[in-house]
Amino acid sequence: MLVKGSPVDKVSLIYNRDKQKTLKLAGTIEKTLVSAGISIVDQSSAPDIAIIVGGDGTLLRAFHQIQGRVPLLGIKDGTYGTLLEVDSDKLSYLPDILRKGMYWLEQASTIEIRGRPKLIALNELLIRSGKMGKSSRLGIAVDSVPAGECICDGVVISTPTGSLAYSLAAGGPLLDPRSKDMIVSYVAPWPPSLALAVKSFVIPLNLKVEIWSSEPYVYAIADGLSPIKMSPPIKISGSNAKAIFVRLSPNPTNFYRRITRRMVPRRLTGIMDYLKTGISPQNL
Repeated sequence: MLVKGSPVDKVSLIYNRDKQKTLKLAGTIEKTLVSAGISIVDQSSAPDIAIIVGGDGTLLRAFHQIQGRVPLLGIKDGTYGTLLEVDSDKLSYLPDILRKGMYWLEQASTIEIRGRPKLIALNELLIRSGKMGKSSRLGIAVDSVPAGECICDGVVISTPTGSLAYSLAAGGPLLDPRSKDMIVSYVAPWPPSLALAVKSFVIPLNLKVEIWSSEPYVYAIADGLSPIKMSPPIKISGSNAKAIFVRLSPNPTNFYRRITRRMVPRRLTGIMDYLKTGISPQNL
């Protein structure tokens, strides 16, 4: 269920300062908001919302900085941006929406590794071999009941939010953001001739998933950030921490419109244009 927002007086801007295109867009957003009477502040000044300009990775890093203290509004400046609400060419109406509180707040579930250190993930947790470049011997248990084991590149445990990311690439399903489940998938199980009957599970968030290994330690990676060395078994379940997204529609099915709009074929490298025109990708 989405909750109605409140009028916004001050926001913080988070973006990648190493990208000239993003710098320019962030500057335009700042001028647009300030001219409408909305102040730009840092996180220590308790902003009403945080505006993230960039791609999904920028938003995930912002979540780890903020940890649910402030709602997140994503403005797309990346390749896909399935987590981001607003397209960069539709900014003119944004100040009015924020000033009048004409938006809604959506809570997103997270997962965590219980232990030391405790890791929280908004998208996914990846458990992989403790030896770089080596496959892993990993097993999965659900509430202490064995559910399978194999040699693989890792196990990815995803939230509904992250079901469009690494989990999808590993063969997992798409989950509606209202779902209270997580997805557990083997990454590239081997050998193919002994492929598992089930390589992906959908499990309620209130259950406990354990990842076992014959190795003395494995690496755990939350949302693509730095690997953390940990001793198995790794115990994972839903977290009490929540991410809060700013949505411009109260209809939760707007999620499907957003992903359909974002996940369409597009030019990534220019190779398709090159094959048609003979013009090199650098000159397109």
